[in-house]
Amino acid sequence: MADISSYIEYFRRIATEHKEINGFYMMDINEILDGLRSTVKYPALILENISGSYMASNLDNPLEVINGGFLIIDHLPNPDDFQGEVTIIDRMKLIGHQVIARMLHDKMKCEPLAEKAIPGFDVNSVTFEVIGPVFDNDYGLVFSFKILDCLDFEYDSEKYNN
Repeated sequence: MADISSYIEYFRRIATEHKEINGFYMMDINEILDGLRSTVKYPALILENISGSYMASNLDNPLEVINGGFLIIDHLPNPDDFQGEVTIIDRMKLIGHQVIARMLHDKMKCEPLAEKAIPGFDVNSVTFEVIGPVFDNDYGLVFSFKILDCLDFEYDSEKYNN
C-alpha cells in the first residue's frame, strides 16, 4: 500500500528541488486562501488529495488503485493579459511535464522514497488539463495519474476483540 506521508514528502521534495518551483502546498482550500492573503510563492506545486479504490476480481491479486495529482500554477498580475495567460500555461505545462519525467525516472531507478510514495506509477495513466483563472487570477495545469499497488487482505484476528 502506498504510504500517504511518503507521498506528501515525495512531492514536497520535488517542489523543493525543482529550480523553477517556488512553493509547495496541499490541496486544502484554507491553506491556499490563507496563502493568497499573505504570500504564495509562484510558480507553485499544489498537491491534490488522493482518492482510490480496490480491485480484486478473482481475489488472487487484490490491488489498490490510487488517483493522485497536482496543480502547477503561476499568478497573472493583469486579468486582461491574454498573451500572459498563454505564456504562463505553456510554462506550467513544461514544469508539470518535468515533474512527471522525474516521477518516471525515480520509479525506474527504484529510488527509495518513490518506492514508498508512488509504487506502481504508470505514465500511461497521466492526464492533464488547463485551469484558470483560479484562486487569485492564477493559471496553470492540473496533472492526474494512477498508482497501482498490490494489497495484502489477510485477516488479522489479533486486531479485534472476539
